[in-house]
Amino acid sequence: MNVCRMIGVLALSLIVCSCAGKQQATETTPKQQEVANASRIEGASIETLKNEPRVSSAYENIVLNPTQTNAQLSTDYPDVAGQLQASALAYLKDKKMYTRVEGGVVKNSSLKGNTLIADTKIIDMRIVSEGARMWGGVMAGSSYIEVYLKLTDASSKKVIHEKVIATNYNAFASTYASGSEKSLAVDMGKIIGEYLSVVVPGKGKIATGAETRVKKQPKKRTR
Repeated sequence: MNVCRMIGVLALSLIVCSCAGKQQATETTPKQQEVANASRIEGASIETLKNEPRVSSAYENIVLNPTQTNAQLSTDYPDVAGQLQASALAYLKDKKMYTRVEGGVVKNSSLKGNTLIADTKIIDMRIVSEGARMWGGVMAGSSYIEVYLKLTDASSKKVIHEKVIATNYNAFASTYASGSEKSLAVDMGKIIGEYLSVVVPGKGKIATGAETRVKKQPKKRTR
């Protein structure tokens, strides 16, 4: 009986250690120099960002460049960068605060009005696997993600704002909500979208087509 118990403990230890492997690999990755100069928001959520201070200028357009990451994270989590960008774009478009919200590299000449370029980079993250969570429970630790956000004025090329936004899933809650940690990148995309909508005042509304259609006024009857 004691032998079986020891085997079970060893198996559990191996699972937890293997799960922590990715965390150790990413935590030791050197942070970019520009990230060190950015202030941080810890434990970010859509609800906690409502009172963040705004930038000084309003913008009609926002261009969200493809989300970047490092080589190790690209190997461990190949889909998260695309998931984060797509989620942030969808969230911003639903807000209808800006004339244009675009993803990818867009020529400034194709956008009329003040344009802001948003760059995002995943600098650290960890997603606890379902197997590790099932066997290790709380001992498997928490899933988390940290994103560096840089905002640049498209006309002046001047960086006007930098921030590191971090969030994590509670290990206790994740133990009883199987699979919830898979949406970490998507949820962070929504948080990034909310943060942008709070700190960047908009001048217009989302265009519904290539051109804004003007409704025809009914002709006045002449007697």
